[in-house]
Amino acid sequence: MAEAAARYLKQPHDKPFLMVLSLLNPHDICQFGRGEPMTCGPIGDTPPAEACPPAPPNLAPPENESDSIATIRKGYHASRLFPVGDFTEDQWRQYQWGYHRLVEKADAELAKVLAALRQAGLEESTAIVFTSDHGECAGAHRFNQKTVFYQESACVPLIVSWKGKTRQGESGALVNTGVDLYATLCDLAGLAPPANLTGRSLKPIALGAAVPADWRDHLVVQNDMVQTGRVGDIQPRMQGRMVRSRRYKYCVFQYGEQREELFDLETDPLETRNVAGDPALRETVLQHRELLRQFAREHGDSLVGELLADSVGPRPFRKSAPADPRG
Repeated sequence: MAEAAARYLKQPHDKPFLMVLSLLNPHDICQFGRGEPMTCGPIGDTPPAEACPPAPPNLAPPENESDSIATIRKGYHASRLFPVGDFTEDQWRQYQWGYHRLVEKADAELAKVLAALRQAGLEESTAIVFTSDHGECAGAHRFNQKTVFYQESACVPLIVSWKGKTRQGESGALVNTGVDLYATLCDLAGLAPPANLTGRSLKPIALGAAVPADWRDHLVVQNDMVQTGRVGDIQPRMQGRMVRSRRYKYCVFQYGEQREELFDLETDPLETRNVAGDPALRETVLQHRELLRQFAREHGDSLVGELLADSVGPRPFRKSAPADPRG
């Protein structure tokens, strides 16, 4: 795919173009974790653990973790898709090694495209946006892959680069979301984005402008956790909603005894302690519930009413869920 993109860039161009390059890797980490052959070719023999990166510092589940997520973890580990439940710390180190190698493979493919862009003399007239569809837990809280709200899974890379216009090495903790991508691409191309878009253009900020005073201070993330195996007489499946504000992350789930989580990302960036039950933070929990209700009103999210009903009391997992043919 990268070679085809490079060939296209080297051709003469008399009008603007939009190129979308969707690389598979590092998605092969799914195969690596299952001990299966890599879709895009081998990455070499896995070295001994002592030669690999360290395991994540938040390998353990958080203190006071919601039983909703603890049950989902058991369900994932019972599935053939996520056979990492018995991984030792050394195995997680080797998993980290595998993930890093796959990222390097993706980097090498991107390098081919960037080299062709330079050779074609298009660097200064081409804006580049790099992003992904989800993160990778890579052992954080003993999860791998995606779908959970922990930072390693929910956060995705977003890089905007335009030679001579963006400032090299600039980074920030701006609260942004994938819905900003459409408006940003329109703006970069000099086009007026459709008026009904939810997202906002990141172009001015990427080019060095101050963050607007009315920029969002929170966002809502949705998930659907379904690829689980059976845990006793249930097959745990559920949806959840997460509110990410500047300091806190609030999560609420469909089923479980204690269905809420709250993490203080300022004092606990690795999410090692769920403080949703801390009386001192009760008002913070209520504020984030209200932000979620506001989102539901604005976007027609009917599940939110179910999630927050009855003061977010216990709701047992359903016992009659059929087996997932994928799991």
